[in-house]
Amino acid sequence: MRPIRGRTSDHERVPDLLTRPLLRREEPAWGSRVPWLASVLASGWVLIAALALSVLPAIAVWITDGAGSPVVDPGRFGTWIWLSAHRVGLDVAGVDFAFAPLGLTMLVVLLMHRSARWAAHQAGTATPKGMIAVIVPSVVLYALGAGLLAAFASAGDVSVSPLAAAGIAALWALVGFSAGVLHETGFDEEWLDRVAPEVRAALAGSGVAMAGLVLCGVVLVVVSTVANAGQIGMLAEALDAGAMGNAVLAVGGAVIVPNAVIWATSFSLGPGFAVGTETIIAPDGVQHGMMPAVPALGALPSDVPSPWVWLVLLGPIASGVAAGMLVYRRLALSEEPLSIIMLAAGGSGAAASLGMSALAALSGGSVGAVRLSVIGPVAWEVAAMTFLTVGVPAMVTVALLMWRHTRSMTSAEAHAAAEPGGAGL
Repeated sequence: MRPIRGRTSDHERVPDLLTRPLLRREEPAWGSRVPWLASVLASGWVLIAALALSVLPAIAVWITDGAGSPVVDPGRFGTWIWLSAHRVGLDVAGVDFAFAPLGLTMLVVLLMHRSARWAAHQAGTATPKGMIAVIVPSVVLYALGAGLLAAFASAGDVSVSPLAAAGIAALWALVGFSAGVLHETGFDEEWLDRVAPEVRAALAGSGVAMAGLVLCGVVLVVVSTVANAGQIGMLAEALDAGAMGNAVLAVGGAVIVPNAVIWATSFSLGPGFAVGTETIIAPDGVQHGMMPAVPALGALPSDVPSPWVWLVLLGPIASGVAAGMLVYRRLALSEEPLSIIMLAAGGSGAAASLGMSALAALSGGSVGAVRLSVIGPVAWEVAAMTFLTVGVPAMVTVALLMWRHTRSMTSAEAHAAAEPGGAGL
């Protein structure tokens, strides 16, 4: 039987808060439960925990307002938030609402990952068949739960398709629970070791590039927030939402920070992003239309310092250079031919393009009628500019490093031949 990662005897075990299973304070016995039971417990716990995180702010506001309406109302509102976190579309009085607050989405996926690790440990998962026995029940139960919540959320002017909700939630569960089980069993590293070195180098390069791009987005979000702090404060004062209302607005702003980071990353790449059909934020100019008076939107710039704003492209280009250097360092010592290393560098740009386009698609959507029917960046534009600003610089970097290496080797050989007795060696 294949040993599970981190399985040690009691006298060797060292407490680790970051790797300790989530559902019990002490590490449970390995293989102490049958797979389907561990899977159901983990999936059910994620459903309850994620729903609680979505419902509690609505309950807090309901209590602050005097609890005048039935308790089912804040519960249903929280369910709408839960469905939105999974990017399940809502039909609100005939208007499509499809927008995922990625902060909450990331938290849900993290809960899936941690709970799947717990389930795999409890079930003693050590084979691919055992992994399937843990993953499949988790996904099925999570999909059923999503379908039931969608049926509960459909009331009044709001309608949700239970079948669509179940299907979308099943995809999220498949990603989150599979990643957790793979990580706990160690199969992720084992399978990655079987991948060709040039593919691993390309994936590593794309990871570095995407990290650099996200860092560019973080910097732009911080700069824009600081520069427009006064406008954000004015909008918050104008709403006069009270202490609890301001707290809820702060939480709402926090969960869309990852969306803002992806939008800012798209800005640094060039395409920019939309906040409605009449509002465009891009390096080539800013156009504002009618927008909700939400404090978080106060961070949007009113103009850009053209043409200096195009210097933001230096961030993605630097990310591409870093990706190329990493690919070169991983493959040059293995004496791979230049064509293979160049393909790996281009592959890192292509993988980063796919990853950024997926993030761009997830970060946007629709939050209302005509004016707000389109928000976020355009995925294919982000993909194209990512390859141009990351993939091309990565390949150029590899070519320059290989040229420098060849030149230095040639110089060394010529110097050795010029030394006395060098020709006879």
